Amino acid sequence: MNIYRHEMRMSLRSMLYWTTGMLVGLLFFMMMFAAVSEEASVINLIVSQFPSEVVRALGLSTLDLSTVLGYYGYVFMFILLVASVYALKIGISALSEEIRAKTADFLLSKPVSRNVIVTAKALSVITLLALQSAIYSLGAFIIVDIITGQPYDKTVFLLINLSIFLVGLFFAGLGLLLSVSIKKIKSVLPVALGIVFGFAILQMLNQSLADPVLAYLTPFAYFDIARIINARAYESAYVISDAVLIVSFTLLTYIIYRRKDIPSV
Repeated sequence: MNIYRHEMRMSLRSMLYWTTGMLVGLLFFMMMFAAVSEEASVINLIVSQFPSEVVRALGLSTLDLSTVLGYYGYVFMFILLVASVYALKIGISALSEEIRAKTADFLLSKPVSRNVIVTAKALSVITLLALQSAIYSLGAFIIVDIITGQPYDKTVFLLINLSIFLVGLFFAGLGLLLSVSIKKIKSVLPVALGIVFGFAILQMLNQSLADPVLAYLTPFAYFDIARIINARAYESAYVISDAVLIVSFTLLTYIIYRRKDIPSV
């Protein structure tokens, strides 16, 4: 519990900064909703001139920007990218930070097992992601409600926002695995940015090609916004895939970290 509390103390402020940035970005884009919704027909006319593959890749073929959920869903895709970078960043940092700071051997000298260390670190990451998701969802609800002043499906809105946590768990699990697999990570943020945008590009290809196999290669396809709006639910096959990968990443992290040779100072 001491490790968990220490991790929370060290990381809570950073999580609040990232979440505040996400909400500020949402506020900025939602302030343009009235203008966009009024000119939706003009925007659709302009978009129709683009190649269909480009329109699908950008997610403009399945979302109605004149509706609250359609516009919010489009903006949310960018918010989700930021949240994913944060999730991957804290996942990678959780176990690699001790090696970069050269305090890993000191931590391992304490009367705690490596499994306990991984568990405490993983729990702190999950807690941070849950808090971020809850704070963002509440803030987003207030922003959208006040600015739009229009009725919308609150259940779908909640499902869209919950995907921040579910996609975040994927990237956090991947980050934990990378933190014990890569010998030395000098700077976490560039690595996190590169990986997340790589998955985002895969999602754009998936939307452009409509390839069901390609969809399983990127977590952004598991919680496709247009599909959530239309079905008012998640697709069970993708939720199961997400859960299986998260569990697999976590188990591999335990196995590798138990056997890992931790360098001393």
